[in-house]
Amino acid sequence: MSLKILAVLTALIATSPAMAQEDWEYRATFYGWLTGVTTEAETPLGEFEAEIDFADIFDELDIAAFAAFEARKGRWSFIGDGMYVQLSPEISLPAQSPLSQGEIETQTGLISAYATYAVIDEADWRFDIGGGLRYYDASTDTTLIAQDGSTVGAFTSDGSWTDLLLAARATRTFNEKWWGIAYADIGGFGIEDSSELSWQVFGGFGYRLSDTWSAVAGYRYLSIERDVLNSSINADLYGPQIGVQVAF
Repeated sequence: MSLKILAVLTALIATSPAMAQEDWEYRATFYGWLTGVTTEAETPLGEFEAEIDFADIFDELDIAAFAAFEARKGRWSFIGDGMYVQLSPEISLPAQSPLSQGEIETQTGLISAYATYAVIDEADWRFDIGGGLRYYDASTDTTLIAQDGSTVGAFTSDGSWTDLLLAARATRTFNEKWWGIAYADIGGFGIEDSSELSWQVFGGFGYRLSDTWSAVAGYRYLSIERDVLNSSINADLYGPQIGVQVAF
């Protein structure tokens, strides 16, 4: 139902008289996210936590891909952001644990889509508010190893779902070369099959290399909380983000 509502609203916005008077602008961003991760997994043997600092991400990273796209016309913007991360952090075990080691392998794919409207649109800064959807495809595989080397537990928690989102973004131009950006969204709220809560924030800067190309960098934090059957998926992803943006 939420997908149908978004499609209808997008169609109405795109055909409005105000938008018909403006030209389209497009931006594509390709970036890397040095993601630190804190993951909690609930199993029949208890709750376990694994954590990776972003400085150690390459030791535990299996696969990662990130990209974003924006189409803007006047005060309206349509934004898409996609990411896929596969990590295999080791579980933090207490000194007296009967386990010798454990691992939580996480695979997280996200696609976020937003429609926003600039309530402030001036020469040096812009403030957008809007909403959208975020689709998740996530799985957590927890493996627990006893002191004798035998596997005492292997548990999987996975699922796909969609959250409704509220979003805001501020962009400030400092001079011909430098600009800043900050955005945030929040959603889920436990509606039907959605997350109990999901939110993210980002703050960063951009530097125009030419009329077409810019370098962008900042810090991003994404949090996901969701119950799946008798277990849960709780993950926090955070760390610096750096990339290039092309305007056309």
